[in-house]
Amino acid sequence: MVRVLGGTGGCAPLIEYVAEAEQCSVCAAALNIRNTRHRQVITLEAGAFEVKETLKHCGQDPSHPVAKSQALAQLIKPHQGYGYDLIVYVGCARYLENKQREEIRAELYEQRGIELSTGSVSNLCDRFLSHLEALHLARVAHLRTAMHEGYPLHIDATCEHGKGGLFVCMDGWRGWVLVAGRVPSEHEHYLRPFIEKTLSLFGHPIATVRDMGEGGARAVSLLREQGIPDLICHYHFLAAVGKQLFEPSYRLLRNLLKRSQLRTDMRLLLRELRRYDGSSQHNGRFGRGQVREDLQALVLWCLEGEGKKDLLYPFGLAHLEFVQRCRQALFKAQGWVPEPRTPPERRAIGHLSSLINRLEQDNRLNTATTRLEKAWLAFCELRDVLALTNEELPRADLRQYQQSLPAIEAQRLQTIEKAVQEYQAELRERVTTDDDENAFTPSPSTIILKYLDRYTQRLFGHPSVRDEDGHIQAIVERTNNVLEHFFGDEKQHLRRRLGRAHLGRDLENQPAQAALAANLRHPDYVHLLCGCLDNLPRAFATIDEQALEKTTDLIRTNRDSKLLGRIHTLLKSEIPAKAEPMTQESNRFVTR
Repeated sequence: MVRVLGGTGGCAPLIEYVAEAEQCSVCAAALNIRNTRHRQVITLEAGAFEVKETLKHCGQDPSHPVAKSQALAQLIKPHQGYGYDLIVYVGCARYLENKQREEIRAELYEQRGIELSTGSVSNLCDRFLSHLEALHLARVAHLRTAMHEGYPLHIDATCEHGKGGLFVCMDGWRGWVLVAGRVPSEHEHYLRPFIEKTLSLFGHPIATVRDMGEGGARAVSLLREQGIPDLICHYHFLAAVGKQLFEPSYRLLRNLLKRSQLRTDMRLLLRELRRYDGSSQHNGRFGRGQVREDLQALVLWCLEGEGKKDLLYPFGLAHLEFVQRCRQALFKAQGWVPEPRTPPERRAIGHLSSLINRLEQDNRLNTATTRLEKAWLAFCELRDVLALTNEELPRADLRQYQQSLPAIEAQRLQTIEKAVQEYQAELRERVTTDDDENAFTPSPSTIILKYLDRYTQRLFGHPSVRDEDGHIQAIVERTNNVLEHFFGDEKQHLRRRLGRAHLGRDLENQPAQAALAANLRHPDYVHLLCGCLDNLPRAFATIDEQALEKTTDLIRTNRDSKLLGRIHTLLKSEIPAKAEPMTQESNRFVTR
């Protein structure tokens, strides 16, 4: 029973919740009023109010369970002050709409009259994530039923500069995050428990898809021994081959260009040329006169090419392309800025020529570019054989990518596999000749053949699911892009939530349960979880303490938090030393 008892005159309303049961749940005896208790609560629907809860107990045996108000239990967790609807509102605003804490506070106050501190918003976010993980685990049976035809297990970890990161196990067909956890590194020891947890919850996959890391390979070794295909992402395979082909020549080229300061001086040149507005009155660095806009375009082309977004290394060699454009610049100047030229144009082109001549002063740069150009041709040849398009790269625009029908994709993979086999045979014939010419440095053909011999079995054999008529309904993807795109999107969302571009330790401190929140963007997952997002507060109310105890701890600190805590303890326990005056010698580093 619910009764509004007071609250007029600007005070928060007082609402009484009386236990609805009339008989003991154990012996069916009549219940008597035991006591009442008060607490201040806030819900999204009613705002702030005071609760008076009347409890009942068995009239025959007071040791039997105490009866509580089920209506109140549907609104708010016992001994807590925030309703489930408020927890869901804050959590969805934070992790689905990517709003900052101040934005959430302002909306609640302006639209609902609810006033929260930023700390309270953070606490509600943590409760949202804990309840979401508990509900995810409680609905495993429903999720597993929906995955009855099997699922490809895509695994990957994002680790920032060796600080640890997030490891995710995902259903590649549906895009559902199955299990996520924080890991200090991508070592097998840290990855295997999450894979085993995924298997215990959702069963064995029809295949695993991963990058080429040793930790991931060892973590799925048990599945591989059981005959489950262990597939390597084609993108990661090509990236590994490219890095092997281009290093250390590309690293040398990058360092030489940095030391030459060629880009810096060319930007200064462009800045000077932009001051010539087309009139003959400007008296700039290159004298008085007119400078055509096409000369500015030439310098900008040297620096940035056609202005298109550079592909990620090693699929794009930005430094090599810059050198190649510079070497073509003077030839292009003949067509872009033809004679007759004004004195400032002649001086500017002469200055550009002197800058470009820096490239020829160090023989190491010529050697590096020659090797890179040869390796680039070999890399492009391998990429053509594997038929990996720009749209299939991790940072590609998904709007430009049209996924093939499963049957067509299966046929495409068979064609690619046959082309790779023919390419391997061709490389074996090349390798003998190439190695005879240079016995000290392995040729690009040798490097590529070594990788193909080692990993070809992991590049093909993608399982598919067929209907009763034998038609292919789904096939395992050949890349791990489903996770690459997930990590990229989550980083963008995190930047929006935090309001800064450089995330730094924020990525390391982000709770793993935030990855599960991304599942709420999938309608099929939400339907199995709670029907719709409007039902999520009621679903949270069904979670008991035992279910919450099965969840993992919300970890926001970095992996050295225990050591930092120990340092704090040790410093605190030290015997204070007798203060001594700081000498001039000891003080000189402080005053500097």
